[in-house]
Amino acid sequence: TGGVVLKGEDLIAKAEEGLAADVLVVLLSQASCPARWRRERWEPILFDETRHAGVDLVTILLGACPFPELLRRRNFFDATTSPLAAKRLLKRWLWRREREPGAKLNSVFSSDLEYLYSDLADQAGELQAAGAVASRFAEEANQDFEAVLRVPAHRRSLAQIAGELGSQLGLTLEGTAEQNCRRIRNLLFSRRCLLVLDATPSEFVTALVPEGRTSTLRTLDPVSVLETPESFAYARTLVSSRRYAEAYELLYRLLDAGSESEACARELAWICEHWDRPEEATSLRRRYGPIHEQLTLF
Repeated sequence: TGGVVLKGEDLIAKAEEGLAADVLVVLLSQASCPARWRRERWEPILFDETRHAGVDLVTILLGACPFPELLRRRNFFDATTSPLAAKRLLKRWLWRREREPGAKLNSVFSSDLEYLYSDLADQAGELQAAGAVASRFAEEANQDFEAVLRVPAHRRSLAQIAGELGSQLGLTLEGTAEQNCRRIRNLLFSRRCLLVLDATPSEFVTALVPEGRTSTLRTLDPVSVLETPESFAYARTLVSSRRYAEAYELLYRLLDAGSESEACARELAWICEHWDRPEEATSLRRRYGPIHEQLTLF
């Protein structure tokens, strides 16, 4: 909620009304400042009562005006030289307060990254950048977002990319790759996150990039490359983690290679039944089921 200083009121009286909020933002300018700052009046309200009520005081200097220098000691943002930088810093402070109250506030805004801040941090958008540039921005602008999600996508399938992203989001993705991507997009639609897709194949972009409040930064070159273990043991780990789409792909690769065919077919049939694919499950069992030797009479 906001409050305008009306005729007959002053800034301190209006600030006192805001003590019911979690955060009290005081805007200082020539028009808003009281004619005279009486310490016995402003200090109890802006310092003592805010602390007692658990209210965080934030002061933003909009224009040159007299004010108590003590205000600079508590969450003070000077917007007289760069209002945009002050707005960005306030946003970082608010995100940090919610996610990492004990973390140090990062006040760095690199000028060569301005186009990324403008299109991705100040609003939801989608851009491409070199891998090194994207990594710098993701690190520097971490406090501008609810979360930064970095997903190595080079030489990985859609199921693997979605599985990694779902894991970072704390989602249990038991569906097909397409179903999992849809769940991720729906979640990120209302979340203010930065999604960094590292060298994503162009054919996967539509399935992965969410609309809504999340910004997406795609790297033009791979920053990191992950290799998936090609083993039945790893496939079982994926099944245990309920990352069925990734397990499904890996188990079929192992099956085609003739590795542990019966075990792979058994796991695949189970996944197919979970996905309501009874015909595929039956086919797998018939083709790769256990072979029973016929016992001789003598």
